[in-house]
Amino acid sequence: MKLRSLLGRLDRTQKARWFKIAASVAVLLLVATAYVWFVIGVENGTFGGSSAVLNQIEQTSGLGADDPRLGLVRGILEESSITLSVGVGALILTSVAVIVIWLGLGMTYLALAIAAVLVAGPMLLFEPTEVYGRLMIGVIILSAAFTALMQAALVMLGGSGPILSVARNMLTEAVRMKISLVLIILLMLGLAVLPSLLNADQPLRYRVQSFFQYSTTGVFWVLAFLTLAFGIASITAEQRDKIIWQTVTKPVAAWQYLLGKWLGIVTLNAMLLLVSAGGIFLFAEYLRNQPAVGEVEAYVAADAAVSEDRFILESRVMTAREAVGIEIPDFLEMGSEVFQERVDQYIESERLTDRAFASTPSEYAAVVTSLHKDVLRTYRSLAPGASRVYRITGLQEAKRQDAPVTMRVRVDAGGNRPDVFYNMTFRLPLSRDPSPLVKTMSPGFFHNVSLTTEAISDDGVLEIEVTNGRIVVTQNGVGVIPNPSATTIPENGLEISYKSGSYRANFARVMLVLWVKLAFLAMVGVFASTFLSFPVACLIGFGVFLLAEMSGFLLTAVDTYSTVDRQGNAIWYKVITANITNWAGLIFKIYSDLRPVRRLVQGQLMPWSSVAGGTGVLLTLTGILYIAAIQVFKRRELAIYSGN
Repeated sequence: MKLRSLLGRLDRTQKARWFKIAASVAVLLLVATAYVWFVIGVENGTFGGSSAVLNQIEQTSGLGADDPRLGLVRGILEESSITLSVGVGALILTSVAVIVIWLGLGMTYLALAIAAVLVAGPMLLFEPTEVYGRLMIGVIILSAAFTALMQAALVMLGGSGPILSVARNMLTEAVRMKISLVLIILLMLGLAVLPSLLNADQPLRYRVQSFFQYSTTGVFWVLAFLTLAFGIASITAEQRDKIIWQTVTKPVAAWQYLLGKWLGIVTLNAMLLLVSAGGIFLFAEYLRNQPAVGEVEAYVAADAAVSEDRFILESRVMTAREAVGIEIPDFLEMGSEVFQERVDQYIESERLTDRAFASTPSEYAAVVTSLHKDVLRTYRSLAPGASRVYRITGLQEAKRQDAPVTMRVRVDAGGNRPDVFYNMTFRLPLSRDPSPLVKTMSPGFFHNVSLTTEAISDDGVLEIEVTNGRIVVTQNGVGVIPNPSATTIPENGLEISYKSGSYRANFARVMLVLWVKLAFLAMVGVFASTFLSFPVACLIGFGVFLLAEMSGFLLTAVDTYSTVDRQGNAIWYKVITANITNWAGLIFKIYSDLRPVRRLVQGQLMPWSSVAGGTGVLLTLTGILYIAAIQVFKRRELAIYSGN
């Protein structure tokens, strides 16, 4: 039998319905059997798991089964759950395999997988070529998954109608245009190369955070550039080359054409984001189950129940936590009578030398804002040897969970020199044992302290007494060895965080928010390309993207930007600059406040309320841009017969 005939028969077989059903059942049974076998192995300790780890810790540390430190490890193991990690990975791979089978590519992909193993497998056996073998396997897996999902997307958009036809054409055009193909290849190579660039000598928590930061940020920025460049190039090129004549004379309405273009870009982003998110999630789970600093093996510490590296990783990175900061006393609020008296006294004293001081509403508001910042900074500052009690409220849920909470604190002092250390003392007055805790801290860096909920009152209040120095007990009583200079707790420099959700669910919400952001950027590109040339539309699109990403920084910069001189008089050009910057930041404040990547890297909860609110605002802006694009596009003279 000739090779061509054999390949033809195999192709007809993989496209036959009976083969798709049989292959799908076989894959499902194989994966289910393997997973059950793995779960049983975890339960009896063959493949590790919580029981095996706890037994090993009990043997090496001598801790009893009811020891609270062992309970902390048990909670960490339940949250990390290796069986759940493997189960999610198996679900992702099984879904891709079933999609491939029903696309009629089951045998084709199987042959490609065998060829990849035969080529890359031997490279993994030798240290000089190991990194290239991993790179090849990573690129092949990501590319194969993307190709399969793209084919599935084409099938989903296979219905009749101009909108789906335009969207379908956008997907096929995406892998044909050089500008989009280069960015897609760059994305696949970047995701495959990044894991090998992590420093194995770093603490595990830093490696995980670095991977999340670079991978998620890189994926989003590459997709944002792809969204804008591809969307703008597609529409502007069709107008420039008169290809659009064939479309609008079908006829295809303006709203159908633009909606189809946007739908095609959004679908492309969804496929690329699914592949990227799957790769990021699986490798993050792989990193999570590597030994941390101070561990002889994953989750088994050398000289304690749990290592500091592991504790910070599980409590502050691979989690979904809520953080509560210092409560500002009522008398320090900007609208309080006490603060208003301070403002009036300050203005009266200044007017003794300058009668026109803060005489206009804008100058008065600037003085009030500046004074309020100074008051809050003073409240968070401590002279050498001084103490102050700070209240943190809203911890009812943490009290209800009765799980350890984390105090995250930072102090600034003396220019934050890295070679100078300060001894700060913390005491919990509401605790049954309010013994002082002395922490040696490097100014300018955050430090983490694990606390029990016993010090939290039933109404969710925690009091923390902070002393700028070391409290010591001498024959003459209790004394303080002060630090050499005053210290300041910056804004959000003292907070209590507690677990408020699952890391995996939080990861999914973060990816959903990134997709919504990309959908908004896609409509920005569509709108700009309806009436502008490619270079100008790119300038507008990328300008909006950069402005939206920088809006949080702009608002922060405006808060610290002084618009008055030393006498309190407004400087006109600074006032104009500040107002323009403030308005530019406020336009995209919702976009900036979502901060999905930052939340993921720092283990902060992305609540559904933020997802819904941000999605609603961005989709509303998308709808407004869509309506404006339709109105502009209707007025364009795109296909008028000239008579020649």
